Amino acid sequence: MAFELKPSKRIRKQIEKLERKSKLRLLDLFLKLKESPVPVDEFNVVKLSGSKNTYRVRLQKIRVIYDVYWKDKKIELLKVDKKKDRMYK
Repeated sequence: MAFELKPSKRIRKQIEKLERKSKLRLLDLFLKLKESPVPVDEFNVVKLSGSKNTYRVRLQKIRVIYDVYWKDKKIELLKVDKKKDRMYK
């Protein structure tokens, strides 16, 4: 069964600010996340320390931070942004 991925309005606004090429990469990532919440083979995915189910994906200069709810089969996007010093704060 596939995972459910619903971005909030805030996340959608963050994605809208990105250029078209980045949006296409994100779309590819989101499709893969629905199949496998931690696609380590295809993307640079790292579990964030100090958290149970929070992961970070690097897509060149874009960072995607998300939580995985394994029992509910849901993925919650926490942040989609270009890499900056304040990303993890």
